[in-house]
Amino acid sequence: MASTPADHADDHTSQVIQSRLLVIQSRLEYLFSGEREGAEPYTESEVARALIARGYPITEGGLRNLRRGEKINPKATTLIGLAEHFGVPPGFLLGEGDEPTLKAREARVLARTIQDLSPENRRKIAATIRDYQELEALKERASRPSPPDQ
Repeated sequence: MASTPADHADDHTSQVIQSRLLVIQSRLEYLFSGEREGAEPYTESEVARALIARGYPITEGGLRNLRRGEKINPKATTLIGLAEHFGVPPGFLLGEGDEPTLKAREARVLARTIQDLSPENRRKIAATIRDYQELEALKERASRPSPPDQ
């Protein structure tokens, strides 16, 4: 049977992920350690339950295999689910870039939360945000020294 372009794309994706497996493992160890939040380490069981609740089917054993490198081809959806759970971009797990800043993580959490609201409530929140931006701009202008009289 002849291979298709999709087969080649899957092969390439698999090769990229396999070549980054050590990076994935080290990033997962860092995230599971809890040290970035100053918290207790996460367990595979609690992370698996959280992922399943969000619609990412994975078992505790599946996470353990991924962390130990025993599973060499994680599904992209598993990596996306893990990234969402830990509040990092999926590329972070593949070694792309550093950990996002607190400000960027908060913005992503806020965006995910807002998307579940009705369009009317999203418009209200957008208006509130604009109001606060205007207030902060006014405060900043008021705190600047006045130019000298000429």
